[in-house]
Amino acid sequence: MSSKLVFLDIDGTLADSDHVVPESAKEACALAQKRGHKLFICTGRSLPKIERSILDFGFDGVVSVAGAQANLGDRVLFQHFIAPEAIDAATAYFRAHDIDHFQWQGADGMYVTRAYMEHVKAKKSAWDNDQFARFWHVIEDVDVPEGSTLGHVIRASKGSYYTGPNPDVTFDDVARDLSPWFTLVHGSYDKISPNNGELLMNGVDKGTAVCDIAQDLGYSIADTIAIGDSDNDTAMLKAAGTSVAMGNSTHGIEQFTDMVTTDIHDNGIANAFARLGLI
Repeated sequence: MSSKLVFLDIDGTLADSDHVVPESAKEACALAQKRGHKLFICTGRSLPKIERSILDFGFDGVVSVAGAQANLGDRVLFQHFIAPEAIDAATAYFRAHDIDHFQWQGADGMYVTRAYMEHVKAKKSAWDNDQFARFWHVIEDVDVPEGSTLGHVIRASKGSYYTGPNPDVTFDDVARDLSPWFTLVHGSYDKISPNNGELLMNGVDKGTAVCDIAQDLGYSIADTIAIGDSDNDTAMLKAAGTSVAMGNSTHGIEQFTDMVTTDIHDNGIANAFARLGLI
């Protein structure tokens, strides 16, 4: 088989809700690389928010912040930042609609509201983790000089939010109202709130990352494979030559993928790799 370029989402695909990667997935990834295939993580997380234990698996590259940045070893293939006015517009919108839980992510770290900070602290694993601690910033504590704005002070490549139980706007409302600046996709907070989303820069997503990296590395789109589990993987699944939905997929993404593998806890990655002939 000719070399394939494989893109793997993290949460719900490579790692479970406890951030544990099944041994079968680790073994399958290592074997696929030995057979000459190139593997990229393709996640909505910013690079500073990816566990060192995952990065140390030795993936060939990392696509982060939902396609806004790509790294190949020490080389940055591309990096896109949200315009300051877009950050300010969305921040004002969230404040106007009492949406207290939101964040901005990028290469510099995670900028979160105080309410969001309390949510992260309650999880006990992320806020005090030595790897992540220095990358968390509370938005209300950011020093914004007089005459400037938050958007001009921070660098971010993606936003996300979730609402309380009785919001005055729906997901569709937010998607419409912020459409001049962002494309909204469902995020990974369904268990916390049904009204949650990720704010992607218009024209920049996991799908554009797949195409740009394939071109940069000299691969045909036909030789690209994408594996994901939720709505925020839709763009890369539609862009790749072959798309795979996990058995634990949500938001109906299996309806437009080429195949469905088993659940993450039932050797999902390993079974997909085997069916695709990667291992």
